[in-house]
Amino acid sequence: MTTKHSPEAVPNGLYDFIDRLIEEKGFGPLETDVREQIRRDLASRLEDYINAAILQALPPEQLEGLEKLLDKNPGKVREFCVEHIENLDEVMAEAFVNFRSVYLG
Repeated sequence: MTTKHSPEAVPNGLYDFIDRLIEEKGFGPLETDVREQIRRDLASRLEDYINAAILQALPPEQLEGLEKLLDKNPGKVREFCVEHIENLDEVMAEAFVNFRSVYLG
């Protein structure tokens, strides 16, 4: 799971994905401030989409453990998810594919 953070903390690969989505959407030339606002909005929406996919894939009996970890040690969330979601990479990949499909409609 990811947590809300500043745009500077978003991994470059995520913004590469977002930039491709913007191009595929066909907005045409955008002013820099407009493009940055779209990037931030898409990063937030993608983060929410990924978090929802992770929560759906997490076994119900692990939800309480995740909640406690989010409160006490958010840096360990990825490790927790790797441990408790057998196919985390597939869940993440599917979330990206589905988000792209929804966004490009």
